[in-house]
Amino acid sequence: MDETARRLEDLFTRYYNGTATPEEREELMAYIRTAKDNELIEKFLKNRWSNSASEDALFTPEKSQHMLSSILATARQKEERRTTVFRINWRYSAAAAALVVLGLGFWWQFRADQQTSNQLAVQQPQQPNDVSPGGNRALLTLADGSAIELDRVGSGLLARQGAAEIRKTRDGILVYSPGGNRAKATPAGPDGRMNTLTTPKGGQYEVSLPDGSKVWLNASSSIRFPSVFPASERRVEITGEAYFEVAKNKARPFRVKFNTSEVQVLGTRFNVMAYPEEGASKTTLVEGAVRISHRQQQTALKPGQQAVVLASGKIDTQYASVDQVIAWRNGIFYFKDAGIEEVMRQLARWYDVEIQFAGKIPVRQFTGKISRNVNLSEVTNMLRYAGVDCRIEGKKLIIDS
Repeated sequence: MDETARRLEDLFTRYYNGTATPEEREELMAYIRTAKDNELIEKFLKNRWSNSASEDALFTPEKSQHMLSSILATARQKEERRTTVFRINWRYSAAAAALVVLGLGFWWQFRADQQTSNQLAVQQPQQPNDVSPGGNRALLTLADGSAIELDRVGSGLLARQGAAEIRKTRDGILVYSPGGNRAKATPAGPDGRMNTLTTPKGGQYEVSLPDGSKVWLNASSSIRFPSVFPASERRVEITGEAYFEVAKNKARPFRVKFNTSEVQVLGTRFNVMAYPEEGASKTTLVEGAVRISHRQQQTALKPGQQAVVLASGKIDTQYASVDQVIAWRNGIFYFKDAGIEEVMRQLARWYDVEIQFAGKIPVRQFTGKISRNVNLSEVTNMLRYAGVDCRIEGKKLIIDS
C-alpha cells in the first residue's frame, strides 16, 4: 500500500470513528471529488461493511437501502464533469449510507434491481417527531369568492363558469375546458371570471388552463387566470414558482406576470421562480423562446438560458442547468454548491416547517440530489453526516451548528 492509500485509509477510519477534524473531513472529501481513487475508495467501503458486521449497525438494512435510494444518482447521465460516480453493491449499503450525504459533492449510482425506481415513490412510515413530505394540495378560489380544497374533493366536475367547465381528473389534475356550446371569450379584468389556484407550504399542483397550456405550481405558490382567455391574449399572474408548458397560438401571445416583471411567449416550456425570500426572480427557458420585461428593460432568452432579475432591478442573463432548475417538477431536490440557508428555505417550503438556527449559521456548501418523497428525518440524517447538527421538534427544524 503506497503512501496515498495509507493516508486515505486513515482518513476513512477517522471519519467513521467520528474523530476526524474538519480539516481531515475536507481532505477526505477532496479525495472523493477528484475521482482519482474510485477502486480504492470502493475497497475501503467494502472493508468497512465487512468489519462492521459484528458492530451495532449505523442504520437498519431497510433504512440504509431507503437512504441510498433517496439519493437520486439515477438514470441521468448528463452530470457535471467533476461529478464522481461510484457503483456500490446493495450489500455494502450500511457502510455506504454513512457517506451518502449532501455535502460530499458526488452522487452514488447503484447496482440495484428494477424495484429501485418504485422504492423512490414509497414513503416510509413516519417516525415519532418526524414530518412527512409535501403532496398534491391546493386551494382553488373561484370568481364568486367560493373556495374548493382540491385535496379534499373527489374527481369529476367541480364547477361551471359560463360555458367553461372545471374538473379534477382521477390523476389529481385541475382541468379547465370549454363546455357543450364552447366557451366564448371573456374579458380578463376585475369583472371577468378570474380564478386563483394556491398551494400552501407542503403543497404542489398541476393545472391545465383554458387554452390547453399546462402549469405545475411548486409549494407556497399561486396562479391567477381567467376561466376563459380573451381573444387578444392569454395573461396569468403568479407568485412563488411555476413550470409552464404553453400551447402554441400565434394569434394570442401568452404572458406571465410576476412581481414587476413579465414573460412573453408564443409556445414554449420554461420555469419561473419568484419567491420573495430568495432575493431575486429567475426565469429559465427549457424550449422555445421568451422575452423578459422588467421596468424599462427587455431581454430575450435562448434554450438553457436564465434571466435573473436582481433586487437592484438589473436583469442578468446566464446559462443554467435546466435539470437542476426543474428538478422540483420531477420530484427531486437538486442542490449544487448551495449554502445551508438556501437548502433550509427549500426544506421549509416543502415540509412546512419553521427553520431555526440555534447558533452560528454553518458555512457549508452542498451538492447532491434527494427525493422529495422522503420524510424530513431522512434529510436530517444526511445533514448530520455532512457535519450539520440538526433536530426536529414538532414543526420546527433546529440547526445547532
